[in-house]
Amino acid sequence: MNDRELTYVKTIAEEGSVSAAARKLYIAQPSLSQSLQRIEESLGAKLFDRTSSGLRLTQAGKMYLAMANRVLKLYEDLQTELFDMEALASGSVKFGITRLLGKMLLPEVLPAFHRRYPNIKLEIVEGNSKQLDRALMACEINFAVMHRLTGEGSRHIDYDVFWKDPFIVTAAADSPLAAKGVEREGYPYPVIDIRELNDEPLIAVPYGQRIRQVLDTSFMRAGVRPNIILEVRDYTTAQNLAARGMGYTVGPQSYTQLANLEDADVKFLSLEEKHNAAWALCIATFGNGSLSRADSELIRYFEDVIASTME
Repeated sequence: MNDRELTYVKTIAEEGSVSAAARKLYIAQPSLSQSLQRIEESLGAKLFDRTSSGLRLTQAGKMYLAMANRVLKLYEDLQTELFDMEALASGSVKFGITRLLGKMLLPEVLPAFHRRYPNIKLEIVEGNSKQLDRALMACEINFAVMHRLTGEGSRHIDYDVFWKDPFIVTAAADSPLAAKGVEREGYPYPVIDIRELNDEPLIAVPYGQRIRQVLDTSFMRAGVRPNIILEVRDYTTAQNLAARGMGYTVGPQSYTQLANLEDADVKFLSLEEKHNAAWALCIATFGNGSLSRADSELIRYFEDVIASTME
């Protein structure tokens, strides 16, 4: 039994006749009939019954076809893997990622990719999302793992959005803000009215970072006057300071896992969706560019990790 014989029986079953199967396989009908006869003789079982509407699988034929489908799929998978290994035996990928997304995703993606494709050279460009947009436009990187704000972005860049990441409030558990949260269905944490943040001491990232951009836009729409008492570039630092009673901060829910707040008596609060305090995690590519096989394979690794860890 070989893959050719399996394909013969599979095609006959699909077409319902030897003649139609022979045409599809580009072989002579007598040759295909003889092959089917040899297969049935070697098995000691009849695979097809002849009916008025064509050939019909016997019970033995159904068992054979199920096995044939499994074996052919395994063979196809093997061919694909061998082709991928040969095609990706060498090469390079240059991609961009934001620093905090790098902390979250790279340890999950790169070791697994490197084990599979040890000869692919990787070059990483770290920057904020605006910097990565410019690098894509200049063709300095092949793709970028980054965040995008609703309605923002270049028409020359394709953004494959995976997940909307809501912003949350971080404050100490004994903060006056913590007591103002109200449990509401559909939100991960008690919901606070964004207007309650008016004039409260805020620890923020500097102007120009996209976290700050989301925050400023949401405050402006709600008529909130932020009382910024401190600016720090690292949002996880802002969370640690807020968790320890210095004020409050607002930022992406997903980044909370990076802040190491296990020892802090901290409270998280959700903001209403209507304020649009959120951004989207995406993989961005230059619209007029082309991706190598290595690029596409590494992107697939990122997609798998994002699907399994970010939801």
